[in-house]
Amino acid sequence: MIFTVKRFLLRGEGKMKFYMASGFQNKELVQKVAQDIEIQLGWERTYDWTQNIRAQTIVALTDIGIKEYEGVLNADVVIVILPGGKGCHTEMGIAIGSQKHLLIYDPDRTLDNLDNATTFYFLPQIRRWNGDINELYTMGLEPSNYSARL
Repeated sequence: MIFTVKRFLLRGEGKMKFYMASGFQNKELVQKVAQDIEIQLGWERTYDWTQNIRAQTIVALTDIGIKEYEGVLNADVVIVILPGGKGCHTEMGIAIGSQKHLLIYDPDRTLDNLDNATTFYFLPQIRRWNGDINELYTMGLEPSNYSARL
């Protein structure tokens, strides 16, 4: 069975929930893409880490880490914008381990250069995309055959 955004919405399961993962260097792009998704697709963002400043204490790091972790877990779809930092790849790992639908948005086609890639970018359950934001609505997200299940 193919999971599509349209089918999800037609089943009456409410708004799609999404989480955006990336690095601080992409903060403005994350804000723009997330805003486009919210306005054009009516999706709900589970957590907006772009509102944070860089944490300077363990308490602040812990608080942000909990919110980001919960944001990934509460999402139907996790969108990774490349290039990403350490936190982005941790969030991607949480999404893979939680069997979330995962899209990698690669607007600069960095994955065309395999020196910039990790093996996890090419798992069969991950969709890679570098097109128009409006393509999200018609994109099929196939449930994957994970090799490990809890």
